[in-house]
Amino acid sequence: MENIYCSDYIKIYKDQDILIQKWTKIPLTTQHFQKELLNFLEVFKKERPSSILWLQENFDLEIPDNIYEWIQKHILEPQYKAGLRNLAFTVPKEQYAHLSIINSFNEVSSVLEPKYFLTKEKALEFLKAEEAKKEFFSEITYVFDRSKNNTRIYLEVDHKQLPHTIKHLNRLNHQLKFRAEHQCYFDKLTLRELEIFKSISFGMTNKEIASALNISEYTIATHRKSLIKKLEIKSPNDWQFYANAFL
Repeated sequence: MENIYCSDYIKIYKDQDILIQKWTKIPLTTQHFQKELLNFLEVFKKERPSSILWLQENFDLEIPDNIYEWIQKHILEPQYKAGLRNLAFTVPKEQYAHLSIINSFNEVSSVLEPKYFLTKEKALEFLKAEEAKKEFFSEITYVFDRSKNNTRIYLEVDHKQLPHTIKHLNRLNHQLKFRAEHQCYFDKLTLRELEIFKSISFGMTNKEIASALNISEYTIATHRKSLIKKLEIKSPNDWQFYANAFL
């Protein structure tokens, strides 16, 4: 195993065509974390591995919510565009039991998709926010005013729920705008492509889709390439944008 990068915070090795990253025991700050991810990306671009393994035994940073999008845009998307499809992480031994719980949902495509939190407080904050959403939807009343050329909708909302209402309407407006701008692309799909598109949007792998449809993985890969071309998919997020707008 060849050592190809080393700093105070991370060591990167290469084993055949696999890049292996291992965090050191030196405590990380968010700034150090982002800097080392960028350093790792430069190594990735140079080596172009087929697979990546992150050894997380020493990783102790709680990643801030506000850099999730940064990681997606600046780290994950460039790797995906470069052809990376195999990504694995290890976890400390004391977390194996928790990992088995996560896998118990993932392996069977569970109808429920739990979220995981570092603390009880954050978990309760999330659950209470979800309960507030249900209350918000039950408190909205609306009236349609239809004329020959347009329709107006008048909403009556409790003032406490107004921020949630605006957020929901903005999201809905974005989906409707995306649908209008991309309808011509979506209409190009065949019935088989539409079926595969739905499976991809649900997070199924080529192998899982091939097994479900009783066709070869090669055929699924061909359809996936066709979908990317027809829908002008440029990033992993585009799959979700299409799913939100059309499914």
